[in-house]
Amino acid sequence: MRQDDLLEEFAKQLLSAPVTDNIDYHIALSGGLDSVVLLHLFARLREIEPNLTLSAHHINHGLSKNAQSWSDFCHDLCANLVIDFTCSRVHLNKQTRTSLEALAREKRYACLRERLSANSYLVTAHHQDDQLETVLLALKRGSGNTGLQGIRHKQKLKSGYLIRPLLNCSRAQLEDYAALFQLDWIEDESNDDQVFDRNFIRHTISPLLKMRWPGISKSVARTATICQEQQQILDEIAAQDFSTAVFCFLNQQALNFEQLKKISSGRRNNVLRFWFKENELDYPSAIQLQTIWTDVVLAKNDALPVMQFKGYSIRRYRQHIYLLRDRDIAADCCESIVWQGEKKISLADGRVKLFFNHIEGEDNLSEVLKFQENSKIEICFRQQLPAQLTCKPIGRTGSRSIKKLLHEYHVPPWLRDLVPFILINGELRLAVGLWQCQTLASEAPSCNLRISFA
Repeated sequence: MRQDDLLEEFAKQLLSAPVTDNIDYHIALSGGLDSVVLLHLFARLREIEPNLTLSAHHINHGLSKNAQSWSDFCHDLCANLVIDFTCSRVHLNKQTRTSLEALAREKRYACLRERLSANSYLVTAHHQDDQLETVLLALKRGSGNTGLQGIRHKQKLKSGYLIRPLLNCSRAQLEDYAALFQLDWIEDESNDDQVFDRNFIRHTISPLLKMRWPGISKSVARTATICQEQQQILDEIAAQDFSTAVFCFLNQQALNFEQLKKISSGRRNNVLRFWFKENELDYPSAIQLQTIWTDVVLAKNDALPVMQFKGYSIRRYRQHIYLLRDRDIAADCCESIVWQGEKKISLADGRVKLFFNHIEGEDNLSEVLKFQENSKIEICFRQQLPAQLTCKPIGRTGSRSIKKLLHEYHVPPWLRDLVPFILINGELRLAVGLWQCQTLASEAPSCNLRISFA
């Protein structure tokens, strides 16, 4: 095999340790040199491993007058290689040019991930020169270890994995491979526009660095690998600290900041980054981390501070801080629902999900609703309850209004309209996750039901 034939190294990178059998490889295909080489390598590898399941996915951003011809090129290429092809169109709300690249990347990856399952590998054609550019951009931004780890070979997604089997190859090696097999590809004219920081680094900075230090791409790749190993250690420490501080309340995840006060500021910031990562959000900047601590956590005791990000926010209530997506706290009034025996119900546009489990053969169970068979069981929210309704939680003396009880049970204001209430034959019996009401029913119950958040 010729030195410029990358197949042997590619196969070693790709097939060294598959997570599971029957993997579907979803190849991100832009039509440029890098992704064309990647697709061609997969097609050749399939000749050796005929059980490979391959598909290619092209994203049409609609930003160029040539966008449709690029889609046609990718379609024809996949047809010639007998690889399943999908083309998706994404719409971008154009803002400043400096944000356009990031916006396009966000939309592209969101679209690529939609078709993945647990056995899927999303494959991109990032290479060693991309790693150099990414680390230089991180240095420009003043990033810490999280940025300097650059592009990873493999990372877990919500469904499946993202892998980059060409990350050890240089752009020059990909060019040599394309020349060897006489491959055609497209050139995106926006890649020459040095208004974008990455293009400026690619066309102006990287050539100067390589001229002075020819091995700099490999050196930076080694640095990124070391930072990735260090980040793994930091993540393990963060997971331990996170488990100590995390608190789940009404299906909402929060951190007890009194626990965070016991550790150093660096370790505390590590936990906060870990929290954002666990929720699939971008890492907050150093300034944002400082603001979260000083303006949210350390705000006056009687304050309800909020730090707003794009599409989500950090909020404090009592001794906890919550990380909330805007769509999860919008309080829309919805109709009450009669339970028909389902095991799982989704309410409030998917913001509240409940499990229903029948419990048999046990008496005096705590947190279990007891009722007569054929009873009418309704699920509603505070908006559907009578304004003056009161109830008496089991174990407490005296009745209280729902408004007072929600306050006494320390429910954050933004969650109070999303607490599900259970009525049996018109009588309020349960605030899910909070309290069970004493009942006026005189008949002996024959059914036990545990209702919990999914």
